[in-house]
Amino acid sequence: MFARRLILTAAVTVAVSASLPSRMLRAEDAAPQDVETGKHSFIGQINANNVIVRSAPREDAYPTLRLEKGTKVTVVGLKFKWLKIVPPEGSFAYVPQAYITRRGDGKTGRADREILARTGSALNPLKTNTMGKVEAGQDVEILGVQDEYYKIKPPEGSYVYVNENLVEAVKALPTVAQQKAGQLANGEPDATLPDHSATPGDLNHKGPGPLISETPTTQRAVAEGPTTQPGSADAITTATAAFDKLEEDFKASNEKLIVEQPIDTLLAGYNDLLKQDALPTSMRRLSETRIATLKLRGEAKADFMAHLEAQAKAAERTKALTAEREEIAQKIKENEIVMFAAVGTLRTSSLQRGTGTLYRLTDPATGRTICYLRTADAKYATLLGQFIGVRGTISTEAGLNMKMIDTPTEPQAVNPAKVNTAISAQIIPPSLMPGVRSASTSTPE
Repeated sequence: MFARRLILTAAVTVAVSASLPSRMLRAEDAAPQDVETGKHSFIGQINANNVIVRSAPREDAYPTLRLEKGTKVTVVGLKFKWLKIVPPEGSFAYVPQAYITRRGDGKTGRADREILARTGSALNPLKTNTMGKVEAGQDVEILGVQDEYYKIKPPEGSYVYVNENLVEAVKALPTVAQQKAGQLANGEPDATLPDHSATPGDLNHKGPGPLISETPTTQRAVAEGPTTQPGSADAITTATAAFDKLEEDFKASNEKLIVEQPIDTLLAGYNDLLKQDALPTSMRRLSETRIATLKLRGEAKADFMAHLEAQAKAAERTKALTAEREEIAQKIKENEIVMFAAVGTLRTSSLQRGTGTLYRLTDPATGRTICYLRTADAKYATLLGQFIGVRGTISTEAGLNMKMIDTPTEPQAVNPAKVNTAISAQIIPPSLMPGVRSASTSTPE
């Protein structure tokens, strides 16, 4: 086992210029390399659990997959705190189906033109960052289909990125120049090349074919042990995982109505996240933006809830007023005076002349006729013996010397006790007149 941990850093050369391909790529496909492949590379080992691999050397670049502690990675470049690594197992790229012709059993395809392979992710559907390039006529290994893209094995020259604090150096690898120089004409290795299976203490080798560039402007000193305090890598991983979870919840809340969004919970989560010193700067800034957005949403939600409450109270008041109006209308209806032309007990008449049947309305106390009715309506026969009210035009029948309603309408049984209160008529039985009381019970025509 190694006596000490080393963070291996390599000099990074900056590309001054690059020749354009014979056939220009579309403008929207152009994607410059953020990290120049270093002259030196090494085998590294992930030193924390659940480490995020990203599609570009930026903290806000979308993640591609997660690696567990102890996973080996091949590092080929460095920029600031980002290590450029060969895509680990489980990585893949996207290429448009339109530019790939499948061959054989369909697991292999050939590029019809030069295309950029987009970095695939097992954690989200984004396809925006460039992973590598597929040349025209080059074969690719097809792993699956996603929308209008093929998922392929990362082409040669593909890279992804991981935070340098989460990787420990295990073994240095020779540069291309060293590999070439290490082969003699007879094909035997050059004995002057360093043993790349050496321990990390040998990485400070300063003999022929140096592993570490010592150019003052590009050298980053090799540290004796970790550059951060113990547990800092785990703290970064924890903070990053918490941030990713909050981002998922935030995006999910965007699909809900504002009254259903867990705004207070998200606010508390982002505020707690800002208290973690290990949170990367870009994530800290985005968290602050999320907090500002959530506060505005909280105010909008409060205003909306207040509006809903006011609406509910207005609806309750409207309901109460409607009930009150209905109650008043019912009382008015109960106390309303119903008008008739005549009221009395309906009886038949022994005098039948002219067309239609002749009926008479009588005083319920005396049986005396107070008015005649002439009608062909059969309904009157069902009301015989009942105290009724009728409407119609009153005239005087000369032959009978009595009031007559010819073709009366709307006959209905009424309560004689309500006469002079809720019921009124032009012709009322004398016994029901206010202050009049008759003792006669005879029933003359």
